[in-house]
Amino acid sequence: MDQGQFVVAESECGTILGCCRLRPYPEFCELASLAVDQDRRANGVGRAIVARLLERYPGDVYLICEDHVMKFFSHFGFRPVPAEDMPAGLEPKWRHFHFLIGSMNVMLLERSHGA
Repeated sequence: MDQGQFVVAESECGTILGCCRLRPYPEFCELASLAVDQDRRANGVGRAIVARLLERYPGDVYLICEDHVMKFFSHFGFRPVPAEDMPAGLEPKWRHFHFLIGSMNVMLLERSHGA
């Protein structure tokens, strides 16, 4: 795994506050595995991590998420897309989490086609 795919936020004393990955695929990237310390949520840590990762890739970015975080990702320009419109590379992951959790959403930040 390329360390450049990850952003890790740390406090001044070195405590991990959160992390996320921008996983590359041939024609897009996936924003994946966003995690923020429970005590640091709603303090801008997640927003800063996502913003930093999105600066690294100018093309389309997909993500798979639960209902309760859709509004968070919409602030970056992500919009929901029907599951049947997701790239084939994301389908196995979506199926896995859909089976485990239930309702899962696919969201897209479309940037490579002038959108």
